[in-house]
Amino acid sequence: MKRILVLFTVLLLCTELFAQRYNFQQFDIEDGLTQSQITSIIQDKQRRLWVSTFGGISSFDGRHFANYGRTNGLNSNFTLSLTAGADGNIYIGTARGINRLSGNRIYDFKTIRGWTSRLAADRTGNVYAIRNKQVYVLRGDKDSLINISGSPSESVTRIRADHNGTLWASIYQEGIFKFEAGKWQSVLGRELVKDLIVTDLLPDRFVTGKLWILTGDRLYISEPLVPLKAHPNTSIRGMSMAQDDKGAIWIGAPNGAYYISGGRSIHFNSSNGFTSNMVNDVFKDAENNIWFGTDGSGLFKYTDNGYVTFDETQGLSNRIIMSLCNGPEAGTVWLGTPTGIFEYKRGRQIKPILMPGPAESQRINFLFTDSKGNIWIGTPGGGLWVRNKSGLRRVDKQGPGLAYNAIMEDSSGTIWLSTNYGCLKLDAKTGKIKRIIEQFGGSLLELGKDSVIAGTQDGAFLVTDGQKVKPLKLGLLQSASVLCMLRDGDHVIFGTADYGLIIWNTKTNALKMINTKSGFLSDHIYSILKDRRNVIWVGTGKGIARLNGAFEVLRDHPGSGPMVECNQNAILQTADHIWIGTTKGAVVYRIDPVSTSQVPPHVSVDSVVVIPNYEQGGPAGVQKAAYKANHRRSGFRLPFNHNHINISYTGIYLRNPDALSYQYRLVGSDAKFSQPTNNSTITFSALPPGEYTFEVKAITKDGELASNTASFSFVIETPYYQTGSFKALIILLILGLIVGAVYVIIQLNERRRKLRLKIKLEEQFKVRKQTAEDFHDDLGNKLTRINVLSEVLCSMIAPEDTEKRTVIAKIRKNVDELYLGTRDILWSLNPKNDDLSQLLNRISEFGQEMFNDTPVNFSSAINLDKRDEKLSLPVSRNLMMILKESINNILKHAKASEVVFTAVVEQDTLKIMLENDGPGFNLELAKEGHGINNMYVRAKRIEARLHISSGSEGTKTCLSIPFTKLSRLKNV
Repeated sequence: MKRILVLFTVLLLCTELFAQRYNFQQFDIEDGLTQSQITSIIQDKQRRLWVSTFGGISSFDGRHFANYGRTNGLNSNFTLSLTAGADGNIYIGTARGINRLSGNRIYDFKTIRGWTSRLAADRTGNVYAIRNKQVYVLRGDKDSLINISGSPSESVTRIRADHNGTLWASIYQEGIFKFEAGKWQSVLGRELVKDLIVTDLLPDRFVTGKLWILTGDRLYISEPLVPLKAHPNTSIRGMSMAQDDKGAIWIGAPNGAYYISGGRSIHFNSSNGFTSNMVNDVFKDAENNIWFGTDGSGLFKYTDNGYVTFDETQGLSNRIIMSLCNGPEAGTVWLGTPTGIFEYKRGRQIKPILMPGPAESQRINFLFTDSKGNIWIGTPGGGLWVRNKSGLRRVDKQGPGLAYNAIMEDSSGTIWLSTNYGCLKLDAKTGKIKRIIEQFGGSLLELGKDSVIAGTQDGAFLVTDGQKVKPLKLGLLQSASVLCMLRDGDHVIFGTADYGLIIWNTKTNALKMINTKSGFLSDHIYSILKDRRNVIWVGTGKGIARLNGAFEVLRDHPGSGPMVECNQNAILQTADHIWIGTTKGAVVYRIDPVSTSQVPPHVSVDSVVVIPNYEQGGPAGVQKAAYKANHRRSGFRLPFNHNHINISYTGIYLRNPDALSYQYRLVGSDAKFSQPTNNSTITFSALPPGEYTFEVKAITKDGELASNTASFSFVIETPYYQTGSFKALIILLILGLIVGAVYVIIQLNERRRKLRLKIKLEEQFKVRKQTAEDFHDDLGNKLTRINVLSEVLCSMIAPEDTEKRTVIAKIRKNVDELYLGTRDILWSLNPKNDDLSQLLNRISEFGQEMFNDTPVNFSSAINLDKRDEKLSLPVSRNLMMILKESINNILKHAKASEVVFTAVVEQDTLKIMLENDGPGFNLELAKEGHGINNMYVRAKRIEARLHISSGSEGTKTCLSIPFTKLSRLKNV
């Protein structure tokens, strides 16, 4: 930033401690502001500051400005007003109408044109605008004229929302109105306001019913008992007002700004550190900083930090404050610098104290006021001086090589000196200086009567009886460079250049260390002081810290302390203040500060960039390769190969932006937050699939966490090859391949089996055919020959020889029966007879033959419903034998007159039945014989079901076999 000036607090202003120059922090075009003529200031929900100017608008996060103009979509760079809508968008009033900024996109309301001087948004989300001295409410892409007072010629001079979101309006010659309960209500009527041209109005946040009214002529106040009165300070007039958290009123005036608290008012202008240009707008942000938008001087900030600083701007010739002490005159403070001594007194200009002697005597190392009111002055080469009622005189007669670093007066009034030549003691009676310790000295402390501790670059030494010296062997203290010391009851606190604070309990010899691990920003301790409230002030190499009585680091500063490097032993307590000498001036704190509300920082996610570029459908404003957090997307789904993510975030702490650091974690990957870091971007590479939530929180150097934790959730989708469905598909595919392979193997085996079976059947066919032919030719011929021979033999026997003829007849009969039996065998052996239909027809023919010469009527009914099958020889043979056995049994034993043979197909099952009307038989007794048992054995052999039922009405034999078994048995 161009210049950062230390901010004087309102608290100290009220005490009239400093009356010369008030310092503010200024930002202009050199800091990045788009233009220096500011018309309006607001703050959004992310705590960013927005500024409208005559050159566009700027947003400010405390460190950087982001600017928007015509090239970004504004209808005019001549921007006049701003308001933040309840929808999170920024509405911009310009010389050509209204724009809306949503994320990074600017929308132009093309149907709204004209000079829009004021904008305001109420708590319901409605946006109001003043155009041509009339009020319009924004509705969709258009705006509608509203009438507040009922006057047809009303002229609205100001409209604004108070801290509760309630809308107020001032109307020339009609009064002041408030929008409440859905309608505009008059607060101050025309008889009170009369011809006042109101430039701003401000309801008091702390006093109910009190209203501040600003005009171009002066300031007015309205209260319940006094409807309207002028402020006593008649010169206060302006354009804008704001109220801070202490109730003070800040006013932007044509020639600077005013501060009003109680009956006191202060005018800030160029003569006391501000600007004399017109202040167009005054704004209090969420952290209670006061911002001023000026007409040509840019942006100013005033922060109540709880401290002030003296430097060259208050009359010092050098900002490095080496030492401090109370001056000889009551209420004065002496400040020692490398270029001389300066005296401060309230109400007058800082003045130099002239030092006699060589130039080296102007370089001050320490100042010290003893018990008699004498001021001791130590220099690095310019001698040791004392200032008393007689004036200034040099005490020592040493050469220019002696540097006086520290001084102490013990309880007996003896002066001890710490120098580069060692520890010295001044004899008050003789004025002689005696060397006690040879080591380079840094500080001195009286431990008790006749007991002094000398801090050196080689540790601490205990001096007793004014001359006996021994080192303090206390842990790290032996090798530490001791710069300052403090006695606190039973404890001695050593400020070191290496290890922070080392606290020694003189009773128990216990040591405690406080350093950067405890919360300090530096381990280099230059100065220590305990105030009247028992708070220990510690000046370090990076700022000022404080401890409570239990030696715990305090974080309840009234404001963030300055980042300064303190100087050795340069610390002083006056009646109400703590003065600390630093390399950037004297920093002054009030011992009893008025409590002030502390507002923690706020953090938000700005953008998420996916690498490689990825575009996901969504609302307008989402750019390729980037997700803008202010589009309020609920989440982000990313393909598995878009898993490199860069997240940018910003912590807003306008009070002290340089004090911010960040802690983050990625839920789903990290359990704990990271260590604090100053980086505002983080990149996650090669994230595995899963659900993630990025969380970030801001933390100040004092350990104060942000009021929120910003987060952003996203999902990296699982690659298809890792999904459960894909894995299940792969498993199914593998199982399918296995099943397919098994099936193929089975089919191949089955094909080979069938091939072998086919070959076997063909061989059987050939064998059966050949056997049938051979059997027929051989056995048939021989049976025929036997039959012929028996006939020849019978012709050779006399007719009366009946006995021989009977034997020959039996031979012929047996031959005939054997021929009939062999005929069935030959029929079965012939492969041409393997069809089921042929088998059934053969059985039917067999039945006809068996019952042909008998009184039994045999009939058959065969209906295969076109389901003819090739039968294997075992099936064909066993079916034939079962049915022949059944027919023979009927013929021999059934005594039937009617026999019916049927074969049908029922539900893919072949059913063969033999029924007769004989008197029946005892089935259990019949099973004791071989015939029926053989029938059951043969049926089981071909996996058929045989059922025989017999009763007085007849006997029924049923043989059932599924066609699937016939087919399978055929291939066996």
